[in-house]
Amino acid sequence: MIRNLTASAGRLVRAQGLALLALVIVITGSSAAYAATVGKNSVVSLSIKNGQVKAADLGNGAVKGPKLGLDAVTGDKVLDGGLTGADIGDDTLTGSDLDESTLGTVPNSSAHGGFSASSYLRNGTTYVRETTVQAGTDKGDGTFVIGGACDAGDLILSGGPANVAATSDLVESFPRPGVLNGWQVRIHKNGGADTFSVVMLCLNTA
Repeated sequence: MIRNLTASAGRLVRAQGLALLALVIVITGSSAAYAATVGKNSVVSLSIKNGQVKAADLGNGAVKGPKLGLDAVTGDKVLDGGLTGADIGDDTLTGSDLDESTLGTVPNSSAHGGFSASSYLRNGTTYVRETTVQAGTDKGDGTFVIGGACDAGDLILSGGPANVAATSDLVESFPRPGVLNGWQVRIHKNGGADTFSVVMLCLNTA
């Protein structure tokens, strides 16, 4: 009786073991068969549940520019301070792209072209100066010269002859060489007796 029970138990264990082995074979075979059916480019968008592809599922550098939709990358997708000058195209930023309130005051230049700020004019007024009417200095070639000047320290803006007779010809009219506030005129009297003057437009720099 005991021998029969032992034999029956042994057969039951072997049967269960064979059944488990068969189940493992079936499952393994099914998995291999399923894997074999998933070929290259066989997984489509409909096969993926929405929201299931995570950053960890993507290879480094896998998403390229052509894969991004137009206007897809917005400000909240960019790391603060992540963009540098090298990421921005030359001459792509314009005045409207800048927040003027973030710009500091441009430092005042202590000198420009070698001159200090005090050398430049502020609220200057103009006035007219005229020499006396005279014959002028004879240059020995039929021409006569008169030179005039503005007040000391002021600047000459323009000048020219005045009171010249119709029989005389203007030869030269220009700032006096080496003088910042003077003007010089030379006329040819054509043998006549002519007197004339020099008129100057001056700038008060005080």
